[in-house]
Amino acid sequence: MKFEGEVQVPISSEQLWNYIIDPEKVASCFPGIKSISKEGDEYKVIGTAGIGFIKGEYKASVKFLQIDPSRKTVSLLAKGNGLNSNVDLTAVLTVLENPTRLKYSADVKISGVVASIGIRLLDSAASKILNDLFDCIKTKAGTT
Repeated sequence: MKFEGEVQVPISSEQLWNYIIDPEKVASCFPGIKSISKEGDEYKVIGTAGIGFIKGEYKASVKFLQIDPSRKTVSLLAKGNGLNSNVDLTAVLTVLENPTRLKYSADVKISGVVASIGIRLLDSAASKILNDLFDCIKTKAGTT
């Protein structure tokens, strides 16, 4: 599944950039986050999530693949498992100016039990997770 969008953030582009290049800060916005730990160049995240009637704990690793300050672009990879499923996500985040916006594009691959519940339910659940993630980034980036 592919997701693309843009959210306006009522702070300076520099504040937003400084927030999204901090893996711990971005990971803290993952849904149902319980813990974050650094292992080498990756961050390990444990949290809880639910999609429809399927609920439980997940574990994920998040790694920044590229940080390009000149273009204010970050590429990241997240791999997770839980709920008898696996999720692979590659994403690109770009900070835009006038007004400050966060543009995102993500490719999400899901296998296992979660994938079997149907694309419409997955699409709406993924949209909610993304909205929650970016609402969290908007809120927390404005307070740092």
